[in-house]
Amino acid sequence: MTSKEAERLWDELRQRDPEAKRAWIARLARDGSPESIDLLLGALEQESWFLRDSATRALAGMGEEVVEPLIEYLQSGLWYTRAAAASALGAIGLPIAAEPLTELLRDANRTVRDASRDALLCMARDELSAHAVATAFASLTERAQRFALDGLAERDPDIADGIARLMADPARRAAAEAAASTMGLRRAVNDTPHDLDWDEVTGIRREPRA
Repeated sequence: MTSKEAERLWDELRQRDPEAKRAWIARLARDGSPESIDLLLGALEQESWFLRDSATRALAGMGEEVVEPLIEYLQSGLWYTRAAAASALGAIGLPIAAEPLTELLRDANRTVRDASRDALLCMARDELSAHAVATAFASLTERAQRFALDGLAERDPDIADGIARLMADPARRAAAEAAASTMGLRRAVNDTPHDLDWDEVTGIRREPRA
């Protein structure tokens, strides 16, 4: 499908009622072809919240095969696309997403940061993924670690405490890193214009050097 054909499709879908939109998304998810996956990913870039939410749920149910493109979508220039991709990755829960989701905590958009926190919380509730979250948090500066843990603690103090204990256990972190290294997916995203420095995120301002 060409970009023009896809745009005509989105224009048509915007005019349909919610049930018709939901049914169309469900058909794409059942099909599972590369073109269908591309269309579901494309739905994350639409202004319609309903389309994005439906596509996010559908992609979350597709599992590992959509993790890599979802990680790439974390770099989108659209804040709502980054937030939707984060939500889908959290629902899938694969350890490989822990590092890029942790990097998303310094996104300039608060909604995106909240989506990342929610996603990391989902992952932290799974034993294997919790180790990956702890490893990702442990790689941050001390202030950034506290910021990341505080975000979990606001949602579930027990989960945050568990991640903190894992962070304090080098042997467990090493095991998690070894497990992550066996996976073929890219673990991190590059800095993008919508990222803040950790100092900005945590409220610390450094004076410029003379």
